Amino acid sequence: MTLEPDIHTFRTDRPGIRKALGDLEAEIMEAIWARPISQGTTVRDIFEILSIRRHLAYTTVMNTMTRLAKKQLLRVEKKEQSYLYYPTYTRQEFVSRFVSHILEDLFLSFSGEMLESIQALQDPVAATQARHFLDEIRQQRGSEEDE
Repeated sequence: MTLEPDIHTFRTDRPGIRKALGDLEAEIMEAIWARPISQGTTVRDIFEILSIRRHLAYTTVMNTMTRLAKKQLLRVEKKEQSYLYYPTYTRQEFVSRFVSHILEDLFLSFSGEMLESIQALQDPVAATQARHFLDEIRQQRGSEEDE
């Protein structure tokens, strides 16, 4: 069973992954994604990268990485005296899941308006696909609520 990332914030006025994450969270994730995934990353690694650009306390980086792990964006393994952090998702997987989550939420929150918009589509194939997608989302959400 794959745990879904805990991403419930959407800031329309922010660029890129900052729509879902705070500035420091986004910087940390970008730094982690830039490193080889298989070797893991320590708080010290990220602290040294970020301290070149901005003045941060080590504990701020540590607490933020802990929060990212609680959000299921990082996986933590203890190795000897330190903790290694691994991204749970690639950057592309994170973006894909975030976009899917937002679209599902919009479809469900505004299904009446969505149906009206779908009916107004000029392309009948696109309208059929959109109705099918909306039905799939409703079924999936319905089965999740039943569990």
